[in-house]
Parts: sequence; structure tokens; C-alpha cells
Amino acid sequence: MPTSNATASGSSGAFGSSDLPDVPLSEGSTGLAVQRLQSVLIRLKYLGGRADGDFGPKTKDALSRFQRDWRLTPDGAYGPETRTALQKALTPVFKPPVVSRASPNFESRQGVDIDVIVLHHTGTNRVAVDLATLRLSHGSGRVSAHYLIAPTGTVYQLVPDNRAAWHAGVSSLRGVTEPSVNLRSIGIEITNDGSGQTPFTEAQYRALEQLVPYLARTYKVPKENILGHRDVAPGRKTDPADNFDWPRVRRAVDVVL
Repeated sequence: MPTSNATASGSSGAFGSSDLPDVPLSEGSTGLAVQRLQSVLIRLKYLGGRADGDFGPKTKDALSRFQRDWRLTPDGAYGPETRTALQKALTPVFKPPVVSRASPNFESRQGVDIDVIVLHHTGTNRVAVDLATLRLSHGSGRVSAHYLIAPTGTVYQLVPDNRAAWHAGVSSLRGVTEPSVNLRSIGIEITNDGSGQTPFTEAQYRALEQLVPYLARTYKVPKENILGHRDVAPGRKTDPADNFDWPRVRRAVDVVL
């Protein structure tokens, strides 16, 4: 369950991996392979104009910007690692349908970018109780999260992504406390008692397999920053419980990031 901290792509047309050249390219290259690469960069909105088959400074700059976004060496050259990243970038991601249940418990992100996703279990098996807790509008222990995933797989959105929810409490990202985890993260609650004996449901995993990759791609969250509450509050929190299938969620992220 969260901890209170109230203070605290593209142009038309279908593209796939087959559209990507399988030969190295760099500034000065020309021909159909360059044209195919440029078409993909145009579709991903890194390159403007038309695909002319001439790997000049503009194409190099576009590829460098893509590489920086995908945390690759921004050398502006096209090789196997960049091809793999482009393949992933071409894999579509979609936000799952959400049911709005607005919580009053949020604050401004104060200009801080989202670069962390934190998963929690709620500590109960009752969605109605969890919704009530996350939307409590009075008292000093008010908490919230951006999303709550019910055992049925229903995804509730309680706080807009562009606002900070109060889910992390006293926490840090690998010892870094400023900006706070709340300001820099998306919080996802999963209805589960956290005993380690109650299974997380297939429907919950399916929802997470869609929601987490969508958020990670949308906000360029590094894979290593997709964490549990226990990771940002070690010794104080243990969620999600030990029977949570992290590898399943991470495999879904690996497809698109």
C-alpha cells in the first residue's frame, strides 16, 4: 500500500522491422537502404522532409537524437544496436482502457520529469476498500496512486499522469531523495493482500503487460527504473509481494524498450 507524503507516433503508412536495412550505414552512404532508414526516422518524427536516399548531416542528426532517447551511443551511425532499438520503437504501444475514479490527493510535479514507475500491492483483496483508501479526502494519512488494477483486470485511474500522486512516502531512488520519488514517478497499485499466498490474477498481469510498457515508452522511463515499493523504501516496505511475477512484466517491457 502507498505511504502518505502530502508534502512531499507518426506519419501514415505501415512500417515493421522488414523496412529496416540490415547493413551498416553512416554519413556519406547513399541508396535504397538509406531511403528505408530515413522513411522510418520520418515516421518516428525524428526526421523531416522526404526520404531522398542521401545520408547527410540531417539524417545523422536525426539518428543521433533517436540514439540519445534510447540511451545508445549518439554517434549518428546505423548498426545492429540501433536497428534493434528502431525495431522496438516501431512496436506499437497502447494505453489500456481506464475507468476514472478521481482522487483529490495529488500535487504539482514542479517541473520534474517522470523517470520512475513504482508498483505496489494494496494490502487488501477488496477493490472497494482500496478505492476508498486511495480517494480519502481528509485526515493526515491521505494517500493515492495514479492507477489501481483490480483482480478483474479493470484499470482505474485516480490521478492524472501529469500530477504527482502520494504513493511512495519516505523513499529514494538508489539513495537520491531530491527530487522525491513521488514527484518523478508513476504509482501503480495492484489489489492484493500482499501475503505472498494470494495469487496476482491473470487479468492483472495482462493489464500490467499493456500499461507498464505504455508508460515506459511514453515517458522514456529506463527499464532499471521500473521498480517495486520495496526498492525505493527498502527495509520499510515489501510490496509487491514475493509471489509477484516480475519477469513476466519485464518481458513485456523488453519488447518495446
